[in-house]
Amino acid sequence: MTGTSPEQLRDRLASGFAGRIFLSSLSVLYSAAMAGRKALYGKGIFRRRRLPVPVICFGNISAGGTGKTSTVVAVALELARAGRKPAVLLRGYKRKAAASSVTVLAKGRPQIFAEAGDEALMLYRMLEPAGVPVLVSSDRYASGAIAAEELGADVLLLDDGFQHFALERDRDIVLVNATAPFYSDRVLPRGNLREPASALVRAAAVIITHCEQVSQADIDALRAEIRRLAPLAEIIESMHSPETFINAATAEQTDLNSLKGKQAVALSGIGDPSSFEGVLKKMKIDLKQIWRYPDHHIFTAGELAAAQEARAGLPLVTTYKDFARFPAKWQEILTGGVLILSVKIVFLCNGWKTLMRIVDGAGRKAD
Repeated sequence: MTGTSPEQLRDRLASGFAGRIFLSSLSVLYSAAMAGRKALYGKGIFRRRRLPVPVICFGNISAGGTGKTSTVVAVALELARAGRKPAVLLRGYKRKAAASSVTVLAKGRPQIFAEAGDEALMLYRMLEPAGVPVLVSSDRYASGAIAAEELGADVLLLDDGFQHFALERDRDIVLVNATAPFYSDRVLPRGNLREPASALVRAAAVIITHCEQVSQADIDALRAEIRRLAPLAEIIESMHSPETFINAATAEQTDLNSLKGKQAVALSGIGDPSSFEGVLKKMKIDLKQIWRYPDHHIFTAGELAAAQEARAGLPLVTTYKDFARFPAKWQEILTGGVLILSVKIVFLCNGWKTLMRIVDGAGRKAD
């Protein structure tokens, strides 16, 4: 493992009594600031604006990976298949452009990928075949207006915007990670919660992700807590399932069993690296080396060179999100090749129909 994440720094502070008091005090201040901000929007002191087409927000109440990207992609592709014209809006973490400027990734538009950020580029690569544009800006109203008025989008999917109160939306869909239940967590920076769990009351639906990694008793306990906090929300269960390996150099698909019973190394810089590594281990892959970097980490040539030397010729497996942040000349460094694990989200029982009913309901509301 390498790199120092904010969570590791927090854990170091929390190991001592004085550090715990300090972090808890900051959490109180953070909670108060969040409550005050929500109140200002609720009373109309801060302006909330509405776009001319339906907006469905996919977000969470905690920092770290919950599976939003997989869900947004699945919904966007389904809408496109049904003849709708979706567009995805996101902030664009660590992109090389002014936060409030709008970067448009769409067919027929000039594109500067460095200005979009790694998440936007990853999303666009997955959605481009279906013609779904991705727009990046901290000003989600401005990007949404371009999507609706210039690109003809008739429904907007807001990626990671549950705490973005400046934009009105028709539905809020919240994802929670079953492996990191919010009821045993605390508000930032003492814990990982972006706001108190009571915020779930705003959700039209709560999707429990990574159900495959916990017991049914854990899922039942999480459902009960969600129901207590959000009695009117639909509760949907889902799991993440490996789909295929993709050769990063050729884009060719490789059978998942190609590494079964073999040795490999794993590299990631995501919010929930244990889930990624856990999937590989369940596939009977013997991980001889694991490199974990902080979420959204931009990989350098030196870091890849170090991994190349340490991998000892073994296959290197990473994620879509991480590969998007490799330096331009990565192939000259990782001469043994790279495999990208493609993972799809699978909704249990009638969860997919329930989710799309909620999304379509927002569309009918606007008609």
